Amino acid sequence: MSQQSPRIVRQPLVVATGSRRRVEERLGLRFPAVVRFLGGLVWRLPPHSRLRQAFLRRAATMGCEAANRGDFEAAFVLYDPQVELVTDPRFIELGFDGVYRGRAERIRFQQRWSAEWGDFQFAPEELIDLGDGRLFMRGRTVGSGLTSGAGFDNDWAVLLTFSDGRIVREQFFFDREAAIEAAGLRE
Repeated sequence: MSQQSPRIVRQPLVVATGSRRRVEERLGLRFPAVVRFLGGLVWRLPPHSRLRQAFLRRAATMGCEAANRGDFEAAFVLYDPQVELVTDPRFIELGFDGVYRGRAERIRFQQRWSAEWGDFQFAPEELIDLGDGRLFMRGRTVGSGLTSGAGFDNDWAVLLTFSDGRIVREQFFFDREAAIEAAGLRE
């Protein structure tokens, strides 16, 4: 990706398998106002701040690990109560809605996806701080189908928009090119 803003910061991202809920997650679920306050402070730091990058990397890692273990309350702790999820068009073909509104609906979407897709894991590869209140994360979804047992390995990307330390919009992609275009990045 050659044409980049100097504000963009890229980091590799790897998640652990078989993770358990961490202390930070327990505290975040118990004291969501503190998480929102800290998140707001972190977003005020410049994109190249080491503290900002460490916080974002840790939050993304914990979110993916929580989703992989089916702990959706912890996975979506940074989501605003009125978050908007825009799904990939392929989900509409499978009977899902194109847009979900609210944290509770976001969790229900993930529960349904997990129930219908079977054993799958998010395997993030890269986290990109776009420097404008948005994060771009990409990687793979890997696993096997619930009834068929057939394996799959697909591109996956998400574009997250933050406001006041919370995720207010999530746009989900299975098409890497569409995700890169939506984020304003160029290969």
